[in-house]
Amino acid sequence: MDSIFPTIGSQAMALPFTQKILKDWAGWKAFRDGKLLFERGVVEKVEYEHPFISGQLAVGIRGMRSKFELLSDGFVENHCPCRDNQEKGLICAHLVALGLEAIRLYSDPNREAKAEKEKRRAQRQEQMDESQYIRRVPESHPDGIPATIHITLKQSWRDQAREDNEVTLRCAAEYQGKKVSLNEVPKDLPLAFNKRDENLLFVLEDIAEGPAKGKITISADDFINILRLHRGHPLHVGGNESDLKVTAGIIHTYIRMILDEETGELVLSIRPRDNACAETPLYIAGGRTGWMYADHQFTQLEQLLPGPMRAIYKNEVRVPRTAVPAFMEKEFPQLREAIHVETRIYPDLFSLEPATPRFRLVVSGSRASLSAKLYAEYGDVVLRAAREESSGHFAIPDPDDLLGYRVRNMDAEKQALEKLAPTGFRGHRGDLLTSIVGPRDVLNFLGGSVPKLRRYGWRVELEGRVAPFMDDVDFATTVIHVNESADEGFFEVGYEYENTGGQSLTDAEIQRALNMGEAFIEKNGRTVLLDIDAIETAREVFDDCAFGEGSGAGKFRMNDIYAAYVQSSLNALDGVDVEAAPDWMKKAQAQNRTETVQAESLGKLDQVLRSYQKEGVYWLRFLERSGFSGILADEMGLGKTLQTLTWLQMERNDESARGKPSLIVCPTSLVDNWGDEAEKFTPNLRVLKIHGADRHDSWDKISESDLIVTSYALLRRDLDKYLEHEFSVAVLDEAQHIKNRTTRNAKSAKKIRAVHKLVLTGTPIENSVADLWSIMDFLMPGYLSNHKAFREHYELPISRGGPDAELAQIKLRRKLNPFLMRRLKREVAKDLPEKIQRVAHCTLSKDQHMVYKQLLENAKRKINDMVEAQGFNKSRMQILKTLLRLRQTCCHLELLKLENLNSEYPSAKMELFFELVNEALDARHRILVFSQFTSMLGILRRELEERGMKYCYLDGATKDRQEIVKQFNTDRSIPIFLISLKAGGSGLNLTGADMVIHYDPWWNPAVEDQATDRAHRIGQKNTVYSVKLITKNSVEEKVLQMQQRKKGVIDATLEKEGDFTQSLSWDDVQELLSL
Repeated sequence: MDSIFPTIGSQAMALPFTQKILKDWAGWKAFRDGKLLFERGVVEKVEYEHPFISGQLAVGIRGMRSKFELLSDGFVENHCPCRDNQEKGLICAHLVALGLEAIRLYSDPNREAKAEKEKRRAQRQEQMDESQYIRRVPESHPDGIPATIHITLKQSWRDQAREDNEVTLRCAAEYQGKKVSLNEVPKDLPLAFNKRDENLLFVLEDIAEGPAKGKITISADDFINILRLHRGHPLHVGGNESDLKVTAGIIHTYIRMILDEETGELVLSIRPRDNACAETPLYIAGGRTGWMYADHQFTQLEQLLPGPMRAIYKNEVRVPRTAVPAFMEKEFPQLREAIHVETRIYPDLFSLEPATPRFRLVVSGSRASLSAKLYAEYGDVVLRAAREESSGHFAIPDPDDLLGYRVRNMDAEKQALEKLAPTGFRGHRGDLLTSIVGPRDVLNFLGGSVPKLRRYGWRVELEGRVAPFMDDVDFATTVIHVNESADEGFFEVGYEYENTGGQSLTDAEIQRALNMGEAFIEKNGRTVLLDIDAIETAREVFDDCAFGEGSGAGKFRMNDIYAAYVQSSLNALDGVDVEAAPDWMKKAQAQNRTETVQAESLGKLDQVLRSYQKEGVYWLRFLERSGFSGILADEMGLGKTLQTLTWLQMERNDESARGKPSLIVCPTSLVDNWGDEAEKFTPNLRVLKIHGADRHDSWDKISESDLIVTSYALLRRDLDKYLEHEFSVAVLDEAQHIKNRTTRNAKSAKKIRAVHKLVLTGTPIENSVADLWSIMDFLMPGYLSNHKAFREHYELPISRGGPDAELAQIKLRRKLNPFLMRRLKREVAKDLPEKIQRVAHCTLSKDQHMVYKQLLENAKRKINDMVEAQGFNKSRMQILKTLLRLRQTCCHLELLKLENLNSEYPSAKMELFFELVNEALDARHRILVFSQFTSMLGILRRELEERGMKYCYLDGATKDRQEIVKQFNTDRSIPIFLISLKAGGSGLNLTGADMVIHYDPWWNPAVEDQATDRAHRIGQKNTVYSVKLITKNSVEEKVLQMQQRKKGVIDATLEKEGDFTQSLSWDDVQELLSL
């Protein structure tokens, strides 16, 4: 990327040498060789920090760092590690190449022009004929004629200055009551000028490089010299315009930088500080000073930006979106050193994530030997893998986030080289790979490695004599036959091998080659290449799924449940032909969701569900009809509960399930939420919540209910009661509660009898391999084999990393895909609003309920007596205090600071909070947590530390606010930011958070909305998920209801608690204090 302001700071570090000096140091031969290196682009990087010039050269296998030192006597000391320097003490070609690149980057582009101008001035002074110049005499000379210099700008001078950086002047001498053009003044006339005008005449003669002219077009530098001499005096303008002042003062300027929210470009403009101009200023920048013209006057700039930055004086500078990250990293800090920059855009706002490169392996050679180069491609940018090069400093804009970019992924490139190494091409850089030598190794690469690399998604291009050889050679193909089995629910598989010419190959021939580690066989005088990866993968798929012998020799049976896994695995192998029965293909495609799942009516909820939610319900219905179980793993906030309830209210497909209740098992903190959601969306379902001390009264009601909701903790205790029933559907919400197969949670859940089963989770479940087996063992026991086999084939290889881990993950993903549906917010963004807002309810714990009830009863008596005695208005302070105490009780009993209170269950809300946080962190979300109580934030802070969770914290007492914000923005490993609502509701530039939790409700919802908007940052198109925690049957719930009812009254002007209470009536207070 070319700099927006090329080589900022180069004026301060102009190089003290030229090409000629470099040639004198090195001699003609080293200079010639160095120039060749420079022209070939061998210099990858160069830096100049006086007196050292250092850099990186792409020389040798590993590249080379070189350096030389500029000495004060005009000579140079070489520090290059090469032989020419170390053994012979010579100025080497590497030094020359570095020097030439430094000259390209750091030299003053006007150096030669300046030198030429000085040369002409010296020649002019030597040859000057004084008779051609205006005669000057001192002001005291008796014959002197008093005269002044009169300069007039042409009427269109501003356009000329702006477009051409030049100004045309008319220059005259005024004497004896007349104005005479300078070129027409008689040369023998003794004119007496004052000091200023005499200097002005000298300048005009210097510009003209001879006698002064009557009309002259001058550069910005020369015009600035004239302005300097005109301080306190007017400049005239042609066309009867009023004179222009040239002030003696100076003016300060600053740069304003904003983000164009349409294009993602940075827009920089220069502005005068503390000076409102009626017109757009015109800036005139010279070599060392600059001036501003506005409102009919010229004023000198207090400072002039370095040369490379001066483009901003002409027009606003727009930094293209692709150049923004490099600009912010390299040029923005230097810009801020040079001038004050007013902006809300800082480097920590931007998100730089590694891009996913495509790899291209170019192989050339013959059957005897091969060489190769590996390239990493990022769109139009093509790089040699893992080689440092200037074109690698790119940034690919994220289309969904103006502040998001994808950058070079050096780790992926190094991993690609590791993946390539077993094929025989080894090296730490894509252009420095070892060769494959010998016919046997070449054939093994062509047969075994080329197809495998292509299955990784790599492009493998063959050049030279090996290309026609590959066109001619035979390949072995595995032909797989899949047919329906005589036994319902099974299919039958058999396979054979044949070469390109249709000749059969025996299993023994193939096995012999595999045993010898060879990817080819010789048969009938021809070489047949074997895609051993495809052959072995196909065999592994069958070994993994085989259920028993088939109807004939070499055939075996498989359960229908594996149809999708087998189909997707075989489709990924281009060296395999599949001949399958149409019914089997249709069944496999439906399981793999390559065909649209059948839609059906969802009743009244048809108008409520978004399109992706309907697809989720149709998929659940498809699984049910097929006799399978599944995992709905949509990202948090996408409505898994609603999709599940919609499916549960449908009539069951299996007759044996009809008339039986469904069972929901969830964390304790979510039991009420399930009840509330069912009441809201599926009021036709008879819901029975089995929790609390009085739950034993509910056992007789199970059979007459449609939906039973209980918690994992109570399922363990009451398991025998549940085992008395078979349920139509068993749903486990937050499936991580059974991830450990040895826990009582997992063992209890797996004993539940149900016709259909479903697991819900917001976590990307396939990323947590160790947890997966237990969850699938609940859904479909045996599908992932026994735990020992699962650990051996999946868990251990994935934990070890490397190519084997990647293959194991691909295989596991294919196995899971038919029974796992996960949608992310960004994938369904067109269906989503900017913010998804949800209220999550909890119930007061036993201890909280006792305290709340006592506080409420005491307060009601006291307030009633007070209102009766002194009136409602005089009682407001006591009312506010009571409401505050009740709200604190809902948050955590510790906030009340009651003596002798030792509660075992001080906060049901905190349990709900951590349930939400744990799910969010598992799915790699980042969360802003707001509370109006700093003491509550302190409790959460303590709890986070006890759990070993990283966080940032900000309240009204925080002094280094911007440092804390910067820490959260730049350190993506910190997932939680605790913020006081009053301190952080506005004025913070936070990035990367996509979830907001309001721990307690604020009186005015507009203030909460403003806080939520901290997560909905500049340029972000992602949906923000906002959750408000509300305690049921409490003052919090009453406040929420009142907010909704009085939405037109409670507006953005009511920001303070007192404002709201001033608007409360006695009826409102009585409602808030009712139970």
